[in-house]
Amino acid sequence: MQEARKIDNDIDNNINYCKELLGVGESFDIVFREFKIGRRKAATFSINGMTNDIVLTSVYQAVMTCHPEELSINTLNKVFYQRLPHSQVKLIDNMNDGLVSLLSGEMLLFIDGETQVVVIDARAYPVRSPSESNIEKVTRGSRDSFVETIPFNTTLIRRRLRDVNLRFEIVKVGARSKTDVAVCYIKDITDPGLVDIVKERLNGISIDGVPMAEKAIEEFVVRGSKWNPLPKVRYTERPDVAAVHLLEGHVCLVVDTSPDIIILPTTFWHHVQHVEEFRQNMTAGTFLRIVRLGAVLLSLLLPPVWLALAFQPRLLPETLAFLGPRDPGIIPLGFQFLLAEFGVEMVRMATVHVPSAQSTALGFIGAFMLGEYASRVGLFGNEAIFYIAVATVGTFATPSFELAMAMRLFRILLLVLVIAFKLPGLLAGLVFLLLLTALTKSFGVPYLWPALPFNFKAMKDVLIRLPLPSKVLRPAALKPQDPDRIEDNRPGREKGRGSRGEKGEEGKDK
Repeated sequence: MQEARKIDNDIDNNINYCKELLGVGESFDIVFREFKIGRRKAATFSINGMTNDIVLTSVYQAVMTCHPEELSINTLNKVFYQRLPHSQVKLIDNMNDGLVSLLSGEMLLFIDGETQVVVIDARAYPVRSPSESNIEKVTRGSRDSFVETIPFNTTLIRRRLRDVNLRFEIVKVGARSKTDVAVCYIKDITDPGLVDIVKERLNGISIDGVPMAEKAIEEFVVRGSKWNPLPKVRYTERPDVAAVHLLEGHVCLVVDTSPDIIILPTTFWHHVQHVEEFRQNMTAGTFLRIVRLGAVLLSLLLPPVWLALAFQPRLLPETLAFLGPRDPGIIPLGFQFLLAEFGVEMVRMATVHVPSAQSTALGFIGAFMLGEYASRVGLFGNEAIFYIAVATVGTFATPSFELAMAMRLFRILLLVLVIAFKLPGLLAGLVFLLLLTALTKSFGVPYLWPALPFNFKAMKDVLIRLPLPSKVLRPAALKPQDPDRIEDNRPGREKGRGSRGEKGEEGKDK
């Protein structure tokens, strides 16, 4: 990392320093231009492909047409305050900061005899048009989703939250990559301690770069066991989902080059909810939520429970004797499940990696031909294929891919324990998973809250899709500064803020 260097009043020293450091003449995309401003020598550095040519042309026309007499004194101030037409300009007296701005797409303007450099934000952001999220699809609702460019993502959030207290604080991460990470929160709602923890951990990242964007940031910011597969943050591609969480008191991390926004802290219940529930009425939304939660639990428990009972059929009552395997197949029953898990994951990976035109055919081959003919030739029992298929469908009922993978790993662990120890192994595995989940925390928030510790009012909100007019309290686990969402002008209540005196006890219960 380069030592701090001030801007020299001799422009040639600045030019030579930048040329040597940036490799002008070696890197084709570093654009260097010399010209005159009045009678003074001036030079600009920019990066080809990251700047807007129309903005650059207007800047050059503005400064190159200055009369020498006009700029005889206070040249920099007159250029900065009177001649530059662009709205986003600033002065920097540190060469390192100037180079970071340059490599971020901004243009540097040096003027001979001045100890400051003008930084002009003439960036042309590479961006694709917002389209519908592939993971969080809805039958009704907005179709825009986040893209890979950070200013567009912050704009999508501001369209939904026109709040003067909405903050986007930029933190640069990586000694070489200088990746922009925006810490997003609502100042008068979010717990200041949570915001400070997040910014402290971001500033404490010491690495050369984070090219893997949001996942690399998560691994640095989230503390605790790195081998715990339970996701402690939530990803979303939808601006409305991010806005809802911000209103509850969460912090969002917007990472440049990533279309996924990090939401923290989160609990288990955040990963089994979907925006579709809030696009339907209360009854339908509650039904969808219960089905999704049941599917996730079924994906975890169905294969290992059935296998444990198949190993010990005497535990089954006569009315459920039909659940046992009729034709167990050539391969031992326990290994059938493990091989089926491996096969399903292999097909999933293959459909992701092949071109879209071939993914449907490949999925058909994997699901029909491999499964069907494996049972016909007697390698697999029909029951093993059926239960693994149900578990796989249930796994992807959640929009959280991270939770889906965690459930799959936990299911494989339970299967191995059942193969080794039968029913006692299953019980021991379930106790272990319950303890692991109960002891997991996301930024100090218990992972199973409000189930553990139990809170009836909040738990009702988790299981039932309550009508929005009744959801006036923010989650107390987030320690919001403003505990309720009521905007009232009654005496003793600030406009736009709930009265803690009136709602304090209820807020604590929530």
